Amino acid sequence: MAEKIYLRHPGKDETVAVGTGFSWGALLLGFVWAMSKRMWFATFVMLAVNTLLFFSGLWGETIGTIGLVLSVLFGVACGAYGNQWHRWTLEQRGYVVVQPPVHPQRRAT
Repeated sequence: MAEKIYLRHPGKDETVAVGTGFSWGALLLGFVWAMSKRMWFATFVMLAVNTLLFFSGLWGETIGTIGLVLSVLFGVACGAYGNQWHRWTLEQRGYVVVQPPVHPQRRAT
């Protein structure tokens, strides 16, 4: 299980957990995942690249195969870097890394 980094905005009582490993959401959902994280620039770039790769597949069989391979590679790259992009976006908005929240142990009675 991947570790998480916790970020908090100094003016808000909101803590956001960001994974440190591979992002399956970024791989499988692409720009929809980025939009759900309010990463607008990443949403635009991912949508633009996916659209270009989709339309390249309509030009011919060989180009379509190359477009498919590039699309898979782009998806894997988004999955590999997605959590880092999310953390960077939050830090640009003023969030800072904090210690993970501590949950008290429950005692069995």
